[in-house]
Amino acid sequence: MKITEIRLNKRNGDDNLLAIGSITLEEDFVVNGIKVLRANDGNMFVGYPSRPNNKGGYSDVCFPLSKTLREDIHTQVIAKYESL
Repeated sequence: MKITEIRLNKRNGDDNLLAIGSITLEEDFVVNGIKVLRANDGNMFVGYPSRPNNKGGYSDVCFPLSKTLREDIHTQVIAKYESL
């Protein structure tokens, strides 16, 4: 699956939430609510849209099933963030 567009907006004031935006897949499907986050160890990672669950935590609404797509999204979204 090809990532055809990435839109990100940097966030100020929150140490862990660095950016929020969307990705477009195959020019046909948009995922809003993609987040660039900083982990406790300082590394950046991509968070997917989520909602509260009945256990007091959050569950992703959508996410890649394959390791390859997950890695592609991570690499491209982080590269886009670093280019802002």
